[in-house]
Amino acid sequence: MAAFTRSLGPGDALAGLGSSLPPASHAQITLARINLLDGSATANFIAEFRPTHILHLAALSSVQQSLRCAAETWRSNVLGLLNLAEAVVTHAKDATFLFVSSGEVYGRAFLSGVPVDETTRPWPTNTYSRTKLVGEELLVDTLASADVKLVTLRPFNHIGPGQDERFVVPSFAGQVARIEAGLGPPVVSVGDLSAKRDFLDVSDVVAAYVALVQASDGLPDRSTFNIASGIARPISDILDYLTSKARVPFEVRVAGDRLRPSEIPTASGDASALTAAIGWRPKVSWDDSITSVLDDARSRSLSMKEQN
Repeated sequence: MAAFTRSLGPGDALAGLGSSLPPASHAQITLARINLLDGSATANFIAEFRPTHILHLAALSSVQQSLRCAAETWRSNVLGLLNLAEAVVTHAKDATFLFVSSGEVYGRAFLSGVPVDETTRPWPTNTYSRTKLVGEELLVDTLASADVKLVTLRPFNHIGPGQDERFVVPSFAGQVARIEAGLGPPVVSVGDLSAKRDFLDVSDVVAAYVALVQASDGLPDRSTFNIASGIARPISDILDYLTSKARVPFEVRVAGDRLRPSEIPTASGDASALTAAIGWRPKVSWDDSITSVLDDARSRSLSMKEQN
C-alpha cells in the first residue's frame, strides 16, 4: 500500500492506494484500488490528489516468497515504484517521499556481529533485499529532477496481530492456536531456530512512520533511518515463549521446507540516528507484543472451529 497526505493541519486529507483495500472509515480518507504497475492510473491519481507527503509501503515483502517468485518480486517492488516516482516528479514536485525499504538490505554486513547503522554499506543477499536497495537508488536518481524530499526508512522485523503466517512469529502462533482448538495434530513445524533477529512491535514501527511524516519538513533533503530495537533475539526464544503460554502440550519438528537458506546467523540494527532526529524509541514490551499475536491467532482459530 502507498499512503498519501495533503497538508498537515486540521483539514488534512489522507489517501491510500492498493490492489485490495477495506472501506474508508472517515470522510477525509480516500481509498483507491489502483495497482502501481498501472502507470496511467497511478499518474492520474497523483495529479488529482496532489499529495504533500507520500509513505510508500507497497511491496512483496516475504523473503521466502521472493526466492520462489523472483520475477514477480522485481516487477512489483521496482516497476511499481518507478511508476509512482515518475508521477510524483510530474504532479507533486514539492512533496516529501518516505520510502519504506528494509533492514534486509544490509545482508552480509550483519556478519560484523554488531548492530548496523546507516553508515554501514548495504550488502543484500536475496531477491527481496536487492529489490529494496535498487528501489532506494532508483528514487535518488528519479527524484533528483524535482524538489521532492526523500526519506528512506529501513525497518527491521516487525510483528503484530493479523500478520501473514509466511513470517516466523505468526507461523508459530498460528500452529499453537490451531493445536489448542483441536484443528490439527499436536505438532509445531519449525525451521532454523538458531538465527537471531531484531523484532519490533508493528505499533512502534507505525509510530516511527507517523513521527517522521510530522517531522519531515525539518529533515535533510536526503536522509536514511533504521527502525530497529538493537536487540538480536534467537528464534528459539519465540518458540520457548509460546510453549510456556500454550494450553496444551505439543511436539516440535524441524521441517525441511521451512529451512530457509541463510548465511546470516545474527542481524540487528542501530536506530540511534532516528532517536536523535525525532526522539523515537520502541515502547511495546516483547511479552506484550508476542502475546497479542498469540491472542489474535487464538481468535482466528476459534472462529474457524465455529465455522466448521
